[in-house]
Amino acid sequence: MDTENLKYVVGSVAEGKPAVIRFFDSVNEWSTKNFNDEFLWLQDYVKPSKIVVLINSEGGSILYGMSTFSIIQSCPIEVDCVIEGMAASMASVIWAAGKNLYMHDYSILMIHNPFHFDKDTEDPSIKAMIEAFKGQLSTIYQKRFGLTKDEVQKIMDGEGDADGTYFNAKTAVEAGFITKEHVIKTSKQARDKVKNQIEGITDIASMREALASVSAEVDASKLVEAIAAIPIKTEEIQKNKKAMEKDILSFGAVAAQLGFSAETEVASVSARITELLHAEASLKDAQAKVTEFEAVQAELDETKIKLAGKEAEAQNAQAELESVKASLKKYEDAEKEAREAEIEAMVQAAIKAGKIDESSKGNWVAMAQSNFDMVKTTLDSIQARVKISAVIANDPANAQAAEEALKTAEQKMAEQVEAVVGKVEFKKF
Repeated sequence: MDTENLKYVVGSVAEGKPAVIRFFDSVNEWSTKNFNDEFLWLQDYVKPSKIVVLINSEGGSILYGMSTFSIIQSCPIEVDCVIEGMAASMASVIWAAGKNLYMHDYSILMIHNPFHFDKDTEDPSIKAMIEAFKGQLSTIYQKRFGLTKDEVQKIMDGEGDADGTYFNAKTAVEAGFITKEHVIKTSKQARDKVKNQIEGITDIASMREALASVSAEVDASKLVEAIAAIPIKTEEIQKNKKAMEKDILSFGAVAAQLGFSAETEVASVSARITELLHAEASLKDAQAKVTEFEAVQAELDETKIKLAGKEAEAQNAQAELESVKASLKKYEDAEKEAREAEIEAMVQAAIKAGKIDESSKGNWVAMAQSNFDMVKTTLDSIQARVKISAVIANDPANAQAAEEALKTAEQKMAEQVEAVVGKVEFKKF
């Protein structure tokens, strides 16, 4: 590599700094070979921080142009491609190889279908080759610019009798090839000069030559500075744009949630928000009252449960009391029955012993039911009646003596009974 006679590299270059290289020629075997050699020299030996490719070409060979496209695309160093004058036909593909793409506000971009110099040829192999190149270029445009196959075909075909489609910076932005931030602004004097230079020119090669004179006046160092500043400026613009879009989306989302369209005035949305805030405050008060009511209801439910427990306890106690009462009555009934039997036996024994008369049984039973122990003591203290044989009984003297003795015994008993239970009248036997 004769580094003293470089034809494409512009100015001095150094490692770690941006380098500028021009492609100001038609795309052919000689131009692509020399450009590729110098580009690879920059890439592999100089190793700059960035390579800026300035393009002013009417295009040419697809076969040779694809070699340059491939070298730029595979470069490990960041490559910016700038349309200095024009990038037409295959030159537009070379331009598309850059990572970052730029145009001057006076630049021209042209895209069309590939063709053979012998347009009337019927050679099947040539037609097949043209179709293959056409598909290749269409694929590059689609992937690089995010266009559909139909959109690319429409651009390559052009309108009416035109050979493809021409774009200035403005229409290139509208078509989506670059963003408006990547349009390099120039003076009105430079734009007017370009307009005057290409006015009336229809031949694309001549147009490239005319634009070359304008491009030659471009200060490469200032251009590199301008290109370097664009990403920073673009980043700020995009940041502000995203923030604005976010605010718009947020407002639109809020408006939509409130039942308004995105075009609704801020005042209407604000009034609706205020109304909703008041409604929210009222809802919170209502919720607080509901919470308070729920607390009271919970306390009431707890009281009801406790009351139900007490009622259950009372029912159980009542049932137990009834059971005890039943058991007690049964016991009392049994005790009463036993006492009555005992009284009956005691009184009956006294009658049998002759202590009391059969006719007074009811009185003695009643007194025993009232005061068992007193009646028992009384009956126990009464002497049993002694039976007198019929012989003695028939003896008047003995009868008189017995009567007297009986009278005396009855009197004594009456006195004892009267002393204990009051006056009791005893009938004579």
